[in-house]
Amino acid sequence: METELSDFRRRLEMHLPGLSKGQRRIADYLLTSHDEAAFLTAADLARRIGVSEATIVRFAAAIGYEGFPALRRQLQELFRNQVTPAVRLQHKLAELSGNQGHILAKVLDMEIQYLAEAGHSIAPADFDRAVEILLGARRVFVYAGGPAAILADLLELRLRRFGIFTLAMTESGRNLVEKLQLLEGTDALVVAGFHHMNRELRVVAERARVIGCRTILLTDILGTKLSDQVDVILAARRGPVSTFHSLTVPMAITNALILAVAMARPEVSLAALKRMQDLRAASGLDLPGKNSAA
Repeated sequence: METELSDFRRRLEMHLPGLSKGQRRIADYLLTSHDEAAFLTAADLARRIGVSEATIVRFAAAIGYEGFPALRRQLQELFRNQVTPAVRLQHKLAELSGNQGHILAKVLDMEIQYLAEAGHSIAPADFDRAVEILLGARRVFVYAGGPAAILADLLELRLRRFGIFTLAMTESGRNLVEKLQLLEGTDALVVAGFHHMNRELRVVAERARVIGCRTILLTDILGTKLSDQVDVILAARRGPVSTFHSLTVPMAITNALILAVAMARPEVSLAALKRMQDLRAASGLDLPGKNSAA
């Protein structure tokens, strides 16, 4: 894996003398931030570096690729091989140890920065459209795997308490299929996926597309890979892709969706919560310490 990255760097350095000024800026960016560029479109990469999209395309050809898609596939392969959970943690520990101050304060500052960036990465119109999809669905299905499964569980719990049938899909393999086969075109699907396009995420998104189910994608860098299969993308930027991440930003977006649904139908939501509370009291199941959830 290190050899592949070294080979890519040598390729860039070998072609540097023949590159234009703008193309050299691209090469410099890829030498230091190839992981960031792996899932950007040519237009996004051009804006980030400050060159034209045509310069990006010519650059890919100048360093020996058939086109920008081929270059991006190479970057994604390097990303998958290099950015393991251990590597991300190692990068974050090095960053934290290199800064002065208590670790708690440094992590809180990091999260505040990412939350501020999230406010600029999601258009209000996209968020409102996601809320409309949830409100217009007969049922809501939520897929999330790995550490992100907590997002699916939270959305299921809160929306169910508002009287909305919601089903979390956090399983893998055949256990996931058992729930996925229940998905219908009149339902809404929320998919939370970050960094890696696993097989389950791909299957869930494709199934929703085939049956015409409206889909909301909560992600950091997978938007370009799934843009033609989902209805709304909520970009949960969580900092550089090569470092350790928390779920603070996607959790905040999830909470905003939950509260927006409640605000859109307050009487129904409050009535459902009261119905649940009355049933708890009448059944004797509302006793503290008996697996009750807040």
